[in-house]
Amino acid sequence: MLLDGNVAMITGAARALGRSHALLFAGEGADLILVDQCEPDAGPYPMSSRRDLEETAESCRRLGSRVVTAVADVRDQAAVDKATAAGVDEFGRIDVLLNNAGMLGPGGRRVHELTEEQWQLALDVNLSGTWRCCRAVLPHMVEQGGGRIVNTSSTGGRVAFEMYANYVAAKHGVIGLTKAIALEYGRNGVRANAVCPSTVADNSSLGTRSTRAVAEGMGAELQDYERSSAALHPIGRLVTAAEVSAACLWLAGPHSGGVTGTELVVDGGFTAR
Repeated sequence: MLLDGNVAMITGAARALGRSHALLFAGEGADLILVDQCEPDAGPYPMSSRRDLEETAESCRRLGSRVVTAVADVRDQAAVDKATAAGVDEFGRIDVLLNNAGMLGPGGRRVHELTEEQWQLALDVNLSGTWRCCRAVLPHMVEQGGGRIVNTSSTGGRVAFEMYANYVAAKHGVIGLTKAIALEYGRNGVRANAVCPSTVADNSSLGTRSTRAVAEGMGAELQDYERSSAALHPIGRLVTAAEVSAACLWLAGPHSGGVTGTELVVDGGFTAR
């Protein structure tokens, strides 16, 4: 198993991509620190609950993982520090940090129509939240002599989307932050990379909601939105959560030892145009 003996901390772990990552990492032998905000009404579309987080944790335990769960908002440094400390207390180390917590939007508005609150929310969750988690975990990785960080950016970190300037700005920032970490901590044995997914196909078993929220924001049915979006991808379909998780596993695992400071794009060719 690729992560046997490793401890991975995954944020936004309760459902959707976070649940997919957790299940794959558990299946590859990792013990897990699963973190989520667990406030269903805290975003522009329904977010995850404590029940979602515990369901993910129990599924991972059935795969053989030891699991610690923590409720923490990545906008709150004290909460992030507490979750990190709980994981270190239980397992003694953190080998992988997978920064998955994020929020699509609030969007659907041109730049001058965004409110200060909408702008700040997208940056605070997607960019500053990623920085806070890195800030909490990096000292432990330095002390133990290494680790791997996988930050979740987006195709929106490589190109722009109309009506989502706050999200695009944040995800571009995640790539810059990743590169800076790679430069600063490479001598400490820490590798940092980003993964850039395109629109991920809706998956009810994972509790995916963001794709449906975008469709609703455009006044479209989910199937119609997915069909029109798939036409923009040379592979003729949307990428799956499992495909994004597999990319994260490669970046977190032993076969990417020479890779740091870059981004792995999982977008079905969307940005190749």
